[in-house]
Amino acid sequence: MKTSITSFDLRLLVAEWQGLVGGHVDKIYQRDDEVMFRVNTSDRGKVELYSKAGRWLCLHTVEDKPESPPPFAQTLRRLLDNARVTSVEQRGLDRIAVFRVERGPERFDVVFEVFSKGNLVLVRDGTIVAVMSPQKFKDRAVQVGEPYAYPAAGIDPLELDRGGFANALKGAKGQVVRILATVMNLGGTYAEELCLRAGVDKEIRVKDLQDPQIDSLYTALNNIAVAIDQERRPAVILQAGRAIDATPVELVQYGEAERKEFPTFNEALSHFLMIAEPQLEVRDDFAAKFERRIGQQRETLQKLRDEAILLEAQAVFLYGHYAILDELLRAIREGRPPPEQGQIKAIDRKAHTVTVAVGDFDAITLDYDKDVTANAQAYYDRRKEAQTKAQRVEEAIAKTREEMDAAKAKAVKAAKKPRIKATKAMWFEAYRWTLSSDGHLILGGRDARTNDQLVKKHLKEGDRYAHADIHGAPSTVIKDGAKAPEPTLRQACEFALAYSKAWSAGLASGSAYWVLPEQVSKQAESGEFLPRGAFVIRGKRNYLHDLPVRIAIGEVEIEGHRKIMGGPVSAVTMRASRYVVLGPGKEDREEVAKRLAASFVVPIEEVARAMPPGKVQVVEQHGVELKARGT
Repeated sequence: MKTSITSFDLRLLVAEWQGLVGGHVDKIYQRDDEVMFRVNTSDRGKVELYSKAGRWLCLHTVEDKPESPPPFAQTLRRLLDNARVTSVEQRGLDRIAVFRVERGPERFDVVFEVFSKGNLVLVRDGTIVAVMSPQKFKDRAVQVGEPYAYPAAGIDPLELDRGGFANALKGAKGQVVRILATVMNLGGTYAEELCLRAGVDKEIRVKDLQDPQIDSLYTALNNIAVAIDQERRPAVILQAGRAIDATPVELVQYGEAERKEFPTFNEALSHFLMIAEPQLEVRDDFAAKFERRIGQQRETLQKLRDEAILLEAQAVFLYGHYAILDELLRAIREGRPPPEQGQIKAIDRKAHTVTVAVGDFDAITLDYDKDVTANAQAYYDRRKEAQTKAQRVEEAIAKTREEMDAAKAKAVKAAKKPRIKATKAMWFEAYRWTLSSDGHLILGGRDARTNDQLVKKHLKEGDRYAHADIHGAPSTVIKDGAKAPEPTLRQACEFALAYSKAWSAGLASGSAYWVLPEQVSKQAESGEFLPRGAFVIRGKRNYLHDLPVRIAIGEVEIEGHRKIMGGPVSAVTMRASRYVVLGPGKEDREEVAKRLAASFVVPIEEVARAMPPGKVQVVEQHGVELKARGT
């Protein structure tokens, strides 16, 4: 799965960002290593540039941005408020983007380093005035007050002629795919793509490449560059319904995969960031605490093993020099000068011990109240104690490894679970809603209260009102319905029917009608009572018959935001590539909603709001892997 942008990705992104030139920095947000720049543009209004250190940089709206900026974001706000973007560039083919901005007489470079651990640096007149992550390298310091120096530029293979490309390859050592990815600055995805297009085994070593193979690789490189510059087909790549990549052009390696195309690569990448399941990343700091603990335990284990070996050697030595040591201990007990006086290093009368230097041992401490055999046995007992402790440490190491494996397994499970995040709330979600195939907003009441509210607040001149020909149907409003074509009016009637009691009654079809706003009244006939949520319709009703009782629920994009929409099948399928079609059935509504929410990676409440009012059956699935029960 894609975990960061590539050099080629950035090349196309920078081309698409030229529309930001002339825009003004409005606001800056930060959450940990994520920084979001809101820019006011003349043609698109407010857009957001999203960056995540070392991984992502694209136009992408993040919900629930923190309003209280940390110190780095405060500095950016203070220095860049209302600054005008004057240019956007990529440095060579490196993953470095530079936004040049002006604020009055001041000129700044906003430098995004989207490689390794990543960084965001603000430079004024060549000097760093703000940096997200201060760093110090062998050849440069990225710290406030230091002159800013770009990292040593990598090879830009697009600037090489055929001979230069061949020389750069032959001058490296290793497998061709690795050299293309690192030395040639292409990254893993495009390194493999070149090998596939050129018909070259990616594991062949560069020293074994033949001239025709190098020529094929060079041709493949230029074909990809031309495609990115002139023949773009941005898409999110799906496998088994899961997003695995976002690419600016068609890649051979994804020839069998499903593609969801977008007008721009920014839109494709933004969509990928919204729906992709996060890949497991075993970060250095994840395993570090376990490795540190295991390292300390191993150190303790080695000390105990060394101690046990030493104690055994000392015990054996005592037995090997029994006579001499026995006489020494007896002499000390009896208070007379011991033989070999020079061997004695210390005598502790309080502890009743004597420390001697004999043989290969600089210090052996003995209890002079005991004989040699008892002292040797004490050393054996201490050796056994050290061995027991060592065994316990070995068990502790094994337990630590089990804990590490369990933590990894838990992380894998968590990573495989899609990130559940609510989509952006829209005003019309207070009601049932859908967008017709022609783009008209259709609203329906959820209950008697919202029926009343919908008609009173939102049924205006130029709208249309629809209702199913059955008791208990929602009041339905087609906004700007006077301009709505026949398909939209039909979809509004299908909408009113599907969310009525026709569903829970298990009907396969039914009738509905639409009327003008002035035909809808809250004034009952004389002597009649009009309950809450009900309305009187006067005049001609425009009936539609044999309407299907069906609902589709799919993933759509509205105003740049992903939403889960329910509505007539023809309306949803016009906008969604991932959807299900539901009909009246026997499956529990809440259970199906739960499974749909898991598949769409949204809170269950968002799906439940789009569900029909009764038991269901799944009639069709498109681009959705409907999770089984209990998963």
